[in-house]
Amino acid sequence: MEQPAPDAANVSNVMKVSPNTFGLLVKQFRPKQWVKNLIVFTPLLFSGKFTEPSGIIAAAACTVAFCLISSGIYVLNDVIDVESDRAHPTKRNRPIASGRLNIKLAAAVGSIVLMAGLIMAFAVRPTLAIVFMGYMVLNVLYSLKLKNFVIIDIFSIAAGFVLRAVAGAVAVKVAPSSWFLLCTSLGALYLALEKRRQELKVVTASASTTHRKVLAEYSPVLLARMESVIVPSLLTSYSFYSFQSPHGQWMMVTVPIVMYGLMRYQWLSEQGTTTGAPEDVFWRDRPIQVTLVLWVITCALVVYGDPGHLLNYYGSWIDSFTLGGH
Repeated sequence: MEQPAPDAANVSNVMKVSPNTFGLLVKQFRPKQWVKNLIVFTPLLFSGKFTEPSGIIAAAACTVAFCLISSGIYVLNDVIDVESDRAHPTKRNRPIASGRLNIKLAAAVGSIVLMAGLIMAFAVRPTLAIVFMGYMVLNVLYSLKLKNFVIIDIFSIAAGFVLRAVAGAVAVKVAPSSWFLLCTSLGALYLALEKRRQELKVVTASASTTHRKVLAEYSPVLLARMESVIVPSLLTSYSFYSFQSPHGQWMMVTVPIVMYGLMRYQWLSEQGTTTGAPEDVFWRDRPIQVTLVLWVITCALVVYGDPGHLLNYYGSWIDSFTLGGH
């Protein structure tokens, strides 16, 4: 049964006696989702500037600023969507939707956090603040209008991931390649499609049609057909990106890692609903964690090392050792 929506008096009373307001605010900030902001570091990784302290500091500050901005957006989105969230089987338990956190207090704190993130972004680089403002405008438009338009809603979600990567490039003052942006965009679209696919499962299972009307425009078959376009395009684009990498064709060794990660994600999609939230997959699935770490390490070895030289060196050493043994 659905929980009844609390009236304003009840919410006020809860806030007067609750000693856990700070904990509720932290929960409302969704710190588990901050892992998505690590995308900011990818331009630094591939630019070859990871050994420069200034680049690391700029990327780290950009990531912290994005955590502040995204948390503020989460709060304001939940304030806007409070009624529809109360009709959702899981979102109804969020602090604002459940009535445990005062809406006015949450909105005020969310606005302050947003301003803090914007100020930090400006301190890193004024141009970065413009990217952050674009991210804020996108999310406001999404909450008010874009989420109601089929397909446009998916592109809007994906754009948030792409802006994270763009912000990382701006912070460390590198120009992202067209292949990098294409791969990021396709990967973000895949994650957005999975979000809708799993959300459709949850809402259908609860027999609720009031949470997000645009879900009525989707079906599992349609979303599967869309993914059948995006996933091969992503793998193909990443393969070309790796093949044409300025760091050499050794980047191709990362293609099987990416392929396994995508296949693992699709397998998880068939097992449950965790792929509706990428952060849940990251925190819960050990193979995905290992895959991401292996991908980062392999990319770092290619970008900052010389795999061909190392292979020749150790190959010669092994040959000499073997021949010496004979």
